This record gives sequence, structure tokens and C-alpha cells, in this order.
Amino acid sequence: MTTALANATRAALRDTQRALTQQRRGRVLLLTAAAMLGAVLLLRLLLALPLLARTLPRPDAGDGASTVVMLAVAALSVLVAVAVLRARRAEWAEPPLSRVALWIEEQLEGTPTHALVTWTELAGDASASLAPNDLLNQAASGIVARAADAGTLPRALSRRRWTLWRGPLLFVAGATVLLFTGELWLRGAGARTIRTVTGFDGRTPPAPASPKGGLGRLRIRVEAPRYAGIPDSVFEDVSSLRALSGSRVVVEGEGLGPDATLAIVGADSTRRAAPSELSTEPGTSDGWRLRLVAQDVPLALTMRRGEASRLLIVEGVRDSLPRVSLEAPARDSVFREPRGVLPLEARATDDWGVASASFELVVSSGEGERFTVRTVHIGARQFAPTARRANWRGTLDLAALGLGPGDVVHLRAVARDAHPLATREYGTSETRAFRIARPAEYDSVAVEPAPPPAVDSSLLSQRMLLMLTERLDARQKRLARAEVLRESLRLARDQQKLRLAVGDVVFQRLSGESSAEHAHYAGDGHDHGVDQQGGKLAMSTNSSTGMLEEGNDSPIVAINKPLLEAYNAMWDAGRALEQGDPHAAIPAMRRALEAIERSRAATRLYLRGRPPQVIVDLAKVRLTGKDTGQTRPRSSRLAIPTVSAQRDARLVAVAAQLAQDTSAAGNGTRMARDTVLLLRAEALAEDPAFAAALGRLLDAMGAGGDVTNALVAARRVLGNVRRTELTPWSNGGPP
Repeated sequence: MTTALANATRAALRDTQRALTQQRRGRVLLLTAAAMLGAVLLLRLLLALPLLARTLPRPDAGDGASTVVMLAVAALSVLVAVAVLRARRAEWAEPPLSRVALWIEEQLEGTPTHALVTWTELAGDASASLAPNDLLNQAASGIVARAADAGTLPRALSRRRWTLWRGPLLFVAGATVLLFTGELWLRGAGARTIRTVTGFDGRTPPAPASPKGGLGRLRIRVEAPRYAGIPDSVFEDVSSLRALSGSRVVVEGEGLGPDATLAIVGADSTRRAAPSELSTEPGTSDGWRLRLVAQDVPLALTMRRGEASRLLIVEGVRDSLPRVSLEAPARDSVFREPRGVLPLEARATDDWGVASASFELVVSSGEGERFTVRTVHIGARQFAPTARRANWRGTLDLAALGLGPGDVVHLRAVARDAHPLATREYGTSETRAFRIARPAEYDSVAVEPAPPPAVDSSLLSQRMLLMLTERLDARQKRLARAEVLRESLRLARDQQKLRLAVGDVVFQRLSGESSAEHAHYAGDGHDHGVDQQGGKLAMSTNSSTGMLEEGNDSPIVAINKPLLEAYNAMWDAGRALEQGDPHAAIPAMRRALEAIERSRAATRLYLRGRPPQVIVDLAKVRLTGKDTGQTRPRSSRLAIPTVSAQRDARLVAVAAQLAQDTSAAGNGTRMARDTVLLLRAEALAEDPAFAAALGRLLDAMGAGGDVTNALVAARRVLGNVRRTELTPWSNGGPP
């Protein structure tokens, strides 16, 4: 029995010794790994300093530098591992059994009796004069059994393992994550700052069919405007690229400088960009360099040297105005007294960043000749240059504006991006109107009320259109004709909307109907009170609408006459703006504004509402009629647009060039690729789907092989032909 107890006690001590040894050796290995990762992190940080200073060597210089760095990291890791293992050599050895026995007794509750330690020393020393007796054997085996049965020993081993491994393990995990994420960041930063292979929009430009071509390898650098916060992009031998409008595009090559021409894609063949937009200068290493500026329209840069030529399409991306929305207040209001505080809230988004924002107030006061307008900006805010979204708040104190009865406050939110141009327009939101009621508006009339028309909003809108037109007239000498025409057409559309609103007011007052844009003529069966003559409106001489029983003009007609004058003046102003002549539209717009002011100063009447007149076609209801026995001829189908037919012919010519190109130099393939590039640039704004199909065709041509399917798909998109996929329920073969 004594031998069995001794063997069990000795086995328990050996198991505990092995567990403690594994914990100590695991700690040594974790410390070694932590030291190696720390050395690698330090070395990577030292290598990243040149990148942070934008002085990292060119990555295309070769793989020798990368090999040296990898060897240095490996050598440093081995040296650190050897040093740590030599320093922790004592912890690698097994602890003596006496230390293990003492540790087991320390884990039990109460004061250690040292019976297990004494038994270990006596049983392990063969030269000792004393040997463990039965009482000592039973005490030692009791300590081991008590530690094992209560679960104290496994829990103590787990706690000791976590205590020894916690620090090194956490450091190894953190260093591994930091090293992995740092490597990803360094690769991304190197790609952005040194060798960017994609454009600023993340799209990879198509590669040319022949990398060398006839002009050698080209290197293209795109320097975006600094306000956009876009890093410079570098491309190697591409045929097309996208760039923000205003970006500088630098093309570099080797050898003698080619003859370069810059044309606007889609414009007349005789129209070329200004000479100042394209400059040629000597480059580095006996090469050449071209500089140009990206515009809002696609540009085609043609480079020729002898019989060789290259085409580069620069797709300009316009910097759009910020999109602004006014969140609060949500609707227009009328106030009895000019006091109160309104909370204001707005938001804006922009493609590159919102720089500043504020709330704009247009306060109109007075009437007649003493009519004044003033503009006030409140709640101005500045934002970070890279803020794509902006939210700002403010308060509107009506008492601080010094308003009076009849005054109107028009509120809108405005935002501006970081574009450096001084004449850059603001992005604006919808307008809210707040009016201070007049004392005469509170008189009581015992009739069924009808809502008054919104003449005040028409007044302000016409005044704003007049101010915008005068501003455009003052700037048109400094703007291109196309820019003047675009702005003038936009003002013409706004003028047309306002004219329709005024026409609705006229017809609602005269006949309770709208609108003014359908035909009016004598004997049409409708008593509208006006006649349409050449697009303008005139009071009908034989109409009784709006007349009193005595036959004199009623106050309704007196109000409608100025509105008719305003309608006709807006017609003249719209015609002039549509022709791109803002100077000729200003007198007509002033006449319209004066007419609206006269109508606004007239006496307000609240009329009884009347139900709409219901017209019932009895013949249609009773299903009666007359059959003429004649059928309506079929309408002729629309012909294919001329532009689409021309583009289809050019695609057919591309297919013929690809089929007949048997030369070793591939001249026909390069000409076909240039044709497809120009077609895609022309279709970017007019037909995005066709441009996308041509992009897939360019990818297929760059990859080589058969491009028949891509050509057929592009022609189907151009002709608006859609193929329906067959299903198991389909009958017959493909169409």
C-alpha cells in the first residue's frame, strides 16, 4: 500500500512539473515572437518615413530593393530571436520537484505544512539516511488528492498560464494586426502618391492594343485641382482617362517631340482648342512633354511623328454645384405681428466638398414707387474642404429685421464649394416666404371665401429673374457664347414657368378655370373673357365675364388688365431669352414687374366660390353616334435619327477595318480603336448606354481575340434592340 501511494504521488508531481514546464516554455516562445514582431514593426516604420515625406524611390526601379528589405527583416528577426532565447535560457529548463511540491501546497487553503516538500526531498534523495514513513506517505498523498479532487490544481494551473502568457500574447496579437493594417495602408499610400493605376473615380482606363505603338511608351500624369483634395494620378500608355475639369494633364515620352493637336470631341472639325491650352516643352532624359488642361467637354489629343500617330481622349468631369435642401421651416407662413423666432435647419451635399453655407433672406418692403428689396445673410458656417455632407442650423428673429405690415421675407439656404473661381455660383434650396399681414386683411365679409392668388410670390420671382438677367447681361462679354446661351435658356425656362402661373391667376379670376396655355378663339364655345393672339392674351370685346350688370368694368377686370400686361411682357422676355439675348429681355421684364406691382396694389376682393361646370356628352353616354365608314390612315414610322445612322456606319467601318487588317504593324486595328474612342467620347453625354457598350468593346479589343460579340452588342444598344432570353416555356427557336 505504501508503494502504491508513493507511485501515485510521484505521478501527480511529474504531471504538474510537465504542465509548469510547458507554461514557462510557452512564455519564452511568446516573448521571442513579440520581440521579433517589435523589431519588424520598428524597421517598417523606418522604411515608411520616406513615403510619408513623399521621397520614396520609384517602385518600378526593380525588385532588388524589395529583396534587400526582406533579407534585412529576416536577419533582424533571427538575431532578435537568438538574443531572447539566450536571455531566457534558465526559464526553458524544468523546475525541480521540490519547487513543484511547494507550489502545490501554496495553492491549497490554510498554512502550508511542507509535508509534500519533505516527502519529495526524502523520496528523491537516495543517499539520505531517512526514508519516508507511512505517516509521511499518507500526508503527501492526502495533499495531492485534496488538490486534485477539489479542482484546485487545474484552476491554479489555468490562472498561472493566463498570468504568464497574457502580456506577450496581447502584444503579439496587437503587433500582428498593426503590421497587417499598416502594410495595407502603405501599399495604398504608395499607389496613390507614386504610381496610381486608376483614375480619381476608381475606374481603370482601358489599355491600348499596342503598348509601344509608334511613339514609344507614354507616361501620363494628372494633377487635379488642389481644392478637390484628389492625389495625383499616373498612367502608363492609356488611350483614355477621366479627369476633373481644371486638372492639368502632363504627357511625357521619349525621343523627339511629336506634332500635337487638341480638338473638342463632338464639335466641328475646324474647331480646335486655344493654343494656350496645349504647350510643348522639353522633358527629362532627352524626352518631350505636353501639358493641357481638362475641360467640361471631352478632348482629343492627337500626337504624330512621321507616319506613326497616337490618340488620347481626356474625359472632363464637371464640378457640380452643391445640392441644398431647406429642412426647417417646412412651409410658408403669414404672421399677424412682426415678432417671433424661427428655427432654421438645412443640409447640403457636394461631389468634392462643401466649403461654406448660410441662410439668405430677401426682404421686400413698401409698395408702388417706394418698393425696396434688401438681402441679409445669417447663420454663416465654414466647413472642412473634404466635407461631402454639411448640416447647419440657425435662428431667424423677425423682430430684428424691422418688418412692417405687408413686408415679405423670402428665405433660402445657400452653399458654396471650394472652387476657387470668384464668379462661381451658389447652390440654392427652395424658397420659403413669410408675410406680415396688413390691417385691412382682417375685415369680416359674410361670403364664402375663395383663396387669394399668390401674386406676391410672382412679384419676388420676377424681380429675382430680372436681377439674374441683368447680371448675365453684365457678364456676357467675358463669357463664351455657349455659356451665355445655356444660362439664357435656363432663365427662359424659369420665365415660362412664372408666365404660366400668372396666366392661371388670370383665368381663375375670370372663369374659374386654368390654364392660359390652351387655345382661345372666337366662337369656341367657351366664355373665357380673353382671346389668344400670336401667343399673347387680350381682353375679349364681346365677353361678359368679369362685367357688372350696369355694363361697366368690374374691379376684377381692373385687376386682370395689369396681369394681362405682365403675361404679355413675360412672353416677349421669354422669346428674347430663348434667342440668347438677355439685353433685349430686360425692358420686357421690367414692364412685367411694374404690371405685377400695379396688380398687387389693387383692392383685394374675396369672391364666392362656384362649383365647376360639368359637361356631359349625351351621345357618348348613350352609345349613339354616326359611322362614317372611313378608316384613319396609318401614321408613318419615324426614320432613324441621322446621328444614329452615322454612328452605325462608323461601327460598320470599324468592323471592316478589323476584318481586313493583316499587316504586322496592325495599322487598321489602331485606326479602328481610335474611331471607337472618338465615338465613345461623343456619346458620353448623349447616350450613356451606348458609351458603356463601346467601353466593353474597347476592353475586348485590348484583350485581343474575337470582338464580334462586343461589336454586335454595341450595334444593338445603338439601335435600341433588346434580345429576350429564352425560358423553358418558350416555343420555337431564337428570334
